[in-house]
Amino acid sequence: MSISIRTCFVCLIGAMLLASASAPAAAQSSLSQSVFGADPKLSDGALALRLGDYEEGIRLTLEGLRAPAGAAHSIRTRSSAHNNLCAGYVMGGNFREALEHCNESLRLKPNNWHAYSNRAVLYALTGNLNKAAEDIQHGKRINPDAKRLREAEEFLNVRLAARDRTVKQT
Repeated sequence: MSISIRTCFVCLIGAMLLASASAPAAAQSSLSQSVFGADPKLSDGALALRLGDYEEGIRLTLEGLRAPAGAAHSIRTRSSAHNNLCAGYVMGGNFREALEHCNESLRLKPNNWHAYSNRAVLYALTGNLNKAAEDIQHGKRINPDAKRLREAEEFLNVRLAARDRTVKQT
């Protein structure tokens, strides 16, 4: 079971940042470069989350969203920031907050397959396996080749198998 939980967190951490394939190579080589461009709080928050420091990542991301410039962030940036908060709160075990931020990410950008992936893992962790499966399928309709969605689906399958074993034992 601990291996599947580790897989879940690898999936979450990987899903926190959107791929920046269009960024120049020099920007990609910078460890703190992310889709958040010049916003240091959002970039540093994303980096902290990627490094596993969810408390600092959450704090910095919230500060970035609350800063006066936060209202001027693009919808994509705000959706990504809320998706990062979702992942951070899951890592910290605060599933209620995580769900609120996953939902906000999807409200802002309904085709954010990263948020569907994170919310699917969250649902799987909280026993909402049918909702997890729905989110994975929705994400696959947006990006059928996403590795992170396959990882979320593998995690869900582990949870489904565990549930089925428990049902058979009773």
